[in-house]
Amino acid sequence: MDPPKEAEEAISAWNIGTPTKWSLAEQGEVNRNFIIRTKQGRYVLRQVLSHSHYGSSKDLEFEFAYLNYLERVGFPYQVPSAVPTREGKLFIKVRGRYCWLYRFIEGTAVERLNQSHFEELARMMGRYHILVERSGLDNRKPTVDLFGRAFTSEEMECYRSELLKKPRMNRRDATFMQESAKLVPILRSLDENPYSKLKRYPIHRDIIPENLIWKKNKCRDRKLKHQLDLTLVKRFLQFYEKWHSVSDEEVELIPILIASGFIEDFVWAYWMLRNDPERAGSHGLKLSSTAAQWSYSNREKIVQAIQD
Repeated sequence: MDPPKEAEEAISAWNIGTPTKWSLAEQGEVNRNFIIRTKQGRYVLRQVLSHSHYGSSKDLEFEFAYLNYLERVGFPYQVPSAVPTREGKLFIKVRGRYCWLYRFIEGTAVERLNQSHFEELARMMGRYHILVERSGLDNRKPTVDLFGRAFTSEEMECYRSELLKKPRMNRRDATFMQESAKLVPILRSLDENPYSKLKRYPIHRDIIPENLIWKKNKCRDRKLKHQLDLTLVKRFLQFYEKWHSVSDEEVELIPILIASGFIEDFVWAYWMLRNDPERAGSHGLKLSSTAAQWSYSNREKIVQAIQD
């Protein structure tokens, strides 16, 4: 493929030789990733696209400190490590977007995990959470908005106000209006009190199949994608607790956090449909809404199934 001008302009900042091959990674919505081959090896040029994940350069600096910490303390899984530019910088800004480079990590993405994958994922997350708790890392961001309620509600209301002024709506916009009307009351009803009593850490929440690379060797029901496979959830927690304990209070919060997470995903899916429709999945809007509603409506059932 011929790289976009801004990607070609960005890569010149690194001393990795002349690119002989470019390809665009198929997965990913928050960022755009270019796989580059030179005589020195394979690299990934990450172009940050998200409007909310990286509000400033400090957010990227924290991410690098986070990744460096995991590598320094012996986290037994490979994570991206930023390659410095010719000037020793870990990232640059090209045409209003941050870009950084890391060496290509060998492996494949697995959409459906088998039991071996499942156990390894639980082991990885247990070790990861222990290291994060010991890290002392602080992104200096307030934690008063526990469920992302303020930001998510504000975005939904802005979109709704804008759409109400339109004389006509397309199917995408009509779906957003219908589903957001169901989600706003759920978001407002979430009780922050139990969550506020737990200690919180800066963690990477987006542990999804395309962010995990397997070499050698979302828990949802196969038929009903919006429903959790509770048998798999329980099994995962059993594996996880071999490495990290889980309190009853934390278990009781699981369906609430799932619901709030899917509401955030709903707003993100709509943002993608508006701003990057080529990469946005057409099913994400309805699926995120349905999953949030199911998780919230069945919160007692979910907790009981996990604890039995």
